[in-house]
Amino acid sequence: MKSGGQWSVERPPIPSCVGTGPRACPIRQIAQPAVIPAKAGTRKHNASHPVTFFLFQPQEEFISGTTEHTPSKPGLGKAFLDLAEHGETRWTKYLVALLIVLAVWLLGNITVPIVIYGPKAMATGTIMDDTTPFRNFIFVNSLFIAILIGLWIGIRNMHKRPFRTLITPCDHIRWGRVFQGFGLVMGLSIVNVAIEELLFPGTHTYSLDPERFYKSALLVLLLTPFQTTTEELMMRSYLLQILGHFTRHPIALIMLNALPFALLHLMNPEIATYGIAPLLAGYFFIGAFFALVTLKDNGAELAIGMHAAINMFAGIFVNYTDSALSTSTVFFIENYNVYFSLIFFFVAAPIMYWILFRNHKPESIVETQSS
Repeated sequence: MKSGGQWSVERPPIPSCVGTGPRACPIRQIAQPAVIPAKAGTRKHNASHPVTFFLFQPQEEFISGTTEHTPSKPGLGKAFLDLAEHGETRWTKYLVALLIVLAVWLLGNITVPIVIYGPKAMATGTIMDDTTPFRNFIFVNSLFIAILIGLWIGIRNMHKRPFRTLITPCDHIRWGRVFQGFGLVMGLSIVNVAIEELLFPGTHTYSLDPERFYKSALLVLLLTPFQTTTEELMMRSYLLQILGHFTRHPIALIMLNALPFALLHLMNPEIATYGIAPLLAGYFFIGAFFALVTLKDNGAELAIGMHAAINMFAGIFVNYTDSALSTSTVFFIENYNVYFSLIFFFVAAPIMYWILFRNHKPESIVETQSS
């Protein structure tokens, strides 16, 4: 509800997962979806349709004390989107928080190059050239760390809510889901390479340079998780929760979240090499899939793990010409087959979704008073 320049008037207590132990987050399956009487003259929603029910059924059950009840506004990702209501939600708070992120990022652009390249390189303008690939990688990823710091400052000081509320409604991060998403994407990436090599022999060239590879791989392992997690917290968490103030329609949320994610990748060098249409479509559908699993799972853990796996696989094992990730890898692709990757994603995405949610039951959420 918008009143007095705010999106919400009352702040509901912060939910956390019900547990039988200090770190437990046990599961309860919702037996039936809530039945809401339809108004006269309106079309009845067919919640029993298998695709609609499986993709967009609410994934949380709210409990107050010992009495269970249906949430007043049921919907996909409700517990995750409601986390934004536990802090300051005036539009000025969002504006200042984003300005803080921008200011810290700009400060990083000024100070980090001096530390990495030295004052002399800054004076002559000889930074980010091909002679310093490792320093370039450190510089680019350090800017994402600056964004992450700015986001933390904004969430804690402007919105006055725990930073954890960008990730999960549980009282702890579900690391099992992070590693599940990571492992699943890593496994399917290997399958992707194998199938592509069978269909198009010679696509992948063995390019291991041990001296450069180990330095590069170490940097990827240390820095890439910060880069991908920052992107997910900005796009799949902060932006998605902002959009939740305006709409709770799942398709609208997913589309509005995926579009800016795709547009931000227009600055990547591979866009000019391989064409804007297929790559933009690829980034859009990846962003849409990440938004879908975030809402379905009521948390950003899966998206964080999957995004890290995509970039780390590309940064360590298989890279290609004009990639945004300038790293030394085991294999190299001279001519990246964009359309094969796009088709493989369309096949792999439903498989990943089925694996992730086939046996996963929604967490029970308990309302607890915020401090």
